[in-house]
Amino acid sequence: MAAFKFKFESIYSIKERLEKKVQKELAVIDLDLSQKKEEIIKINKILKEQKQNKINQKSKKVSEYHFDEKYESYLIEQIKLIHKYINEKKIERNKKLKELIQKSKETKTFEKLRENHLENFIKDQNKKEQKVLDEVAVNGFLKEV
Repeated sequence: MAAFKFKFESIYSIKERLEKKVQKELAVIDLDLSQKKEEIIKINKILKEQKQNKINQKSKKVSEYHFDEKYESYLIEQIKLIHKYINEKKIERNKKLKELIQKSKETKTFEKLRENHLENFIKDQNKKEQKVLDEVAVNGFLKEV
């Protein structure tokens, strides 16, 4: 039996590699998003601690109050910047997701084509094998007669 060779194997392998590349890029974006969300949680925790400290301290200098206010506004600004970054990354993620869907469709198309070619190859091989067996049977029968 001859070996099966898919004539579009090189294209198929390239499509697979491109799909895996986009999957990795999407995973990197997801990891970045989760890290930024953790940063927001940490900053919110610091803000809560800052407010709690403000309540617990009874006597403070004006400069300390001023510093605390500036620090709080800095933290709030950091949260806003992170939210902006997250929104940009979500847009990028959606683009990558659409790209991944497209790449997956292309890869599946070639997979289906490969399966069809393999099916046809197996049918052809079975036909050839059946012809050989028929010839052997006919020759055996003719020798007996």
